[in-house]
Amino acid sequence: MLERPLTRAAAAPAPFGRAQWLLIVAVTAVAAALRLWRFGEWSLWIDEAHTWRDATMQLAGENGFLRTDRMFYPATFLLLRFLFGVGWLGFDEASLRLPFVLLGIATVPLVALCGRRLVGPWAAVLGASLVAIDPWHLFWSQNARGYGPMVLLTVVAANRAHVWLGTDRPRDLYAAVLAIGLGALCHPSAVLAVFACVAFLLARSALATDSGRRRVLRVAVALSCVVVVVPWVFQQLSPFQGFLRSKDDPSLMHFVETVVYYFRPTSLLLAAIGLWLAPRVLGLERALLLGCLLAVPLLALAAVGGTLVKVTARYAICCQPVVAWLVALACVHVARLFSAGRVEPRAARVDLAALLPLLVAADSARLDVAYYGAQFGQRARWREAAQFVQQRAGTRGLRVLTVSHPTLLYYLRRRHWFVTDGDPYPTVDVLPLLDWMIATGEDLAGRRLHDPGAEAHLAWHRREAAREQAQFAVVVTLPELDEHDRDGVLGRALARDFELALHLPCWIGPKDASVYVYLPRT
Repeated sequence: MLERPLTRAAAAPAPFGRAQWLLIVAVTAVAAALRLWRFGEWSLWIDEAHTWRDATMQLAGENGFLRTDRMFYPATFLLLRFLFGVGWLGFDEASLRLPFVLLGIATVPLVALCGRRLVGPWAAVLGASLVAIDPWHLFWSQNARGYGPMVLLTVVAANRAHVWLGTDRPRDLYAAVLAIGLGALCHPSAVLAVFACVAFLLARSALATDSGRRRVLRVAVALSCVVVVVPWVFQQLSPFQGFLRSKDDPSLMHFVETVVYYFRPTSLLLAAIGLWLAPRVLGLERALLLGCLLAVPLLALAAVGGTLVKVTARYAICCQPVVAWLVALACVHVARLFSAGRVEPRAARVDLAALLPLLVAADSARLDVAYYGAQFGQRARWREAAQFVQQRAGTRGLRVLTVSHPTLLYYLRRRHWFVTDGDPYPTVDVLPLLDWMIATGEDLAGRRLHDPGAEAHLAWHRREAAREQAQFAVVVTLPELDEHDRDGVLGRALARDFELALHLPCWIGPKDASVYVYLPRT
């Protein structure tokens, strides 16, 4: 039988010392400096443009926000709507991102405070330090999306769930449930924490009542249920059927590649070492909780991504604090082994103890430099493209065909989604490049616009721009263009009949996010 590893006395580990508090303050200051630096300079990307749309569109009505699937996770949109309404925020990029920047900063000390019970004081402080400079968390902290607030709330949920296991106090259980619920209202991927908690309780019951092979079997059954049940629940009960239809090309390899890219190979390896060490260092129950919080969301997304719909590791960002805690646990434990060893002189022991965290920090620092440099905040440079086509149009009208319709709407028709009595931009048209419209030559209402095909589509837009005496421009990134132009006809037509007037290079890891602006040849 598994004896209860947490009692009321054991539930409170050693408090932070003076040095640890000073480090928490220092790493919070570092996190604030990184997240506040240049956060308003980056162009909006398509998801942030969707946030702007959902925070400024009509609330009610046939086409209002309450009729969309975003109503199932409305917290961040309604928060922005309130802040806009009371005049505390403007509609520029910095204002849109500011609440998320502040919540991202707050997450760093919270990782330390909540991690103390889970992994101990020094590992908690080191985990917070790793989150402070983590490029993935930095990106979502400077991003007007619900992932950052959701991470903060899952940190709270993990802490309260652990405390509840040691105290049986209902208020701790309610706090954990409330944190997960609020996280799901920020982004639905927080629901993965629910599956993790259920799997933990099932596995904990197995470890408490069985022994030997029966333990292993019951734990394996619990994890297998996640792999089987989650895709079924997502397909049958999910309110996001539009997402299922738009990403109907499942790829397990794509998910694995993004896990490695976002979580980083060194961190994944050290997290695995930390999880292996956890039963001996932390006790079986805490090790099991951390293992479920990490493994279950990844297994669930792998099952969904391999069988149902194409997903990336960004939906597993709720695991990021757990990875940081486990990496820190491994680093601290190895450091203690070196410190207790016979390596001389003492300076050599210190160098060896610092090696692992320095490796992780160096990888993050390298990516942070790229983030602020050649990656332009990991955003394609849509603002510069919009400014360019506006300058080329001058006093004439403007007609833009693009693969990033919401983003260029933001830059060229800033009040597009506001409730107005008329069109505030009568001479500016921003139109999406849609593969089905190219193929059929019909609009949303089924009206025939032109003959089917990419060349006819471009020629029709060009004629319409000439009729309106407007500047015509095609603004694309190549990966998104290829999604709509799988046979290459559109690309060849652009190369033949248009000139590349502007190229804004930007590489985000392996992805080409460079923006290309094409204007008709004269």
